[in-house]
Amino acid sequence: MMPLSNPLQWCLLVGATLLFTALFMVAGLPGATLLGPMAAAILLGVRGASIELPKRFSWLAQALTGGVVARSMDVTILHDVALHWFPMLMALSTMLAGAVLVGWLLERSGRFPGGTALWGTMPGAAPAMIAMAGDFGGDPRFVAVMQYLRVIVVVVLASLVCHFLLGSVPVPIGVPGAVPGAVPAPSASVASTLALVAVALAGGWAGTVTRLPAGPLLGPILLGGTLNMTGLVVLDSPSWLIAVAFTIIGWTTGLRFRRELLRDLVASVPLMLLSTFGLVAMSLGSAWLLVTLTGKDALTAYLATSPGGLDSVTVVALGSAADVPFILTLQTLRLFGTILMSVLLVRFLRRR
Repeated sequence: MMPLSNPLQWCLLVGATLLFTALFMVAGLPGATLLGPMAAAILLGVRGASIELPKRFSWLAQALTGGVVARSMDVTILHDVALHWFPMLMALSTMLAGAVLVGWLLERSGRFPGGTALWGTMPGAAPAMIAMAGDFGGDPRFVAVMQYLRVIVVVVLASLVCHFLLGSVPVPIGVPGAVPGAVPAPSASVASTLALVAVALAGGWAGTVTRLPAGPLLGPILLGGTLNMTGLVVLDSPSWLIAVAFTIIGWTTGLRFRRELLRDLVASVPLMLLSTFGLVAMSLGSAWLLVTLTGKDALTAYLATSPGGLDSVTVVALGSAADVPFILTLQTLRLFGTILMSVLLVRFLRRR
């Protein structure tokens, strides 16, 4: 255990976050404002840190991220669905089928408690997968590690892919020109910033009370996207506000990796990583399918099919030159598809 008071631990976390973020920025990695805090939190978490963020901070970060995403949505997202519905359906089916296949192979290995591997390999909706695993005889600890380990691997790989495809000049996060279709501006106005915060809070609340999957994130996206597409409001935000939201997401994910949890599951980590890379490899097939059938660029296709969390992939996409609305569309469809597939799995397991 880390023999330090909570204030000192927070100071270490902030200092390590600034250091890692600066290093990643110097290295030219898009998504540095997420990867830096995540790396710092993992380091402290495995060293026995006792600090954790209240759930309301995670809620706020997701809501603000949803607001940031909503500002990049326009009528082209509806055009994408209408124009590319068949390739999107094919890619979505391939992604979900791949997750079920990998989960089934892990189940057959006998290294995981019954039902655990299937929940752990389902892409997205991690809290729901963890809860359902506990209700149906699986081990939620394994599911939690599998889900969040995959998120970290996918974020790192996605950032590296962005770096490779973008070259040595990454598009900085928070710059209006980083979002396709955005109008460059010197800075966010007070009115547009307040509008984004208001939409984020209202949409997050609505998504939560209606029990929408990933409600704090999807609520602001749906509300803000609708308002933005109709031109009723102008949404924008300063870079520091985006960085705060991404930092909270990175800390929340990283601090879950405690020493005692990793010690209990260390024997299974190689197999978990193998399954993660298997899912990533299958997502490459889905990405190739999108490139072939839609003509989208490779970076957009890869991020759209990456098997990470919606918020994490969105963070990386916002820091790249990819087509954010298209990525958001397919990732959101995959999230709902994951929930639906999980319901079908629950019904299947109940009949066994």
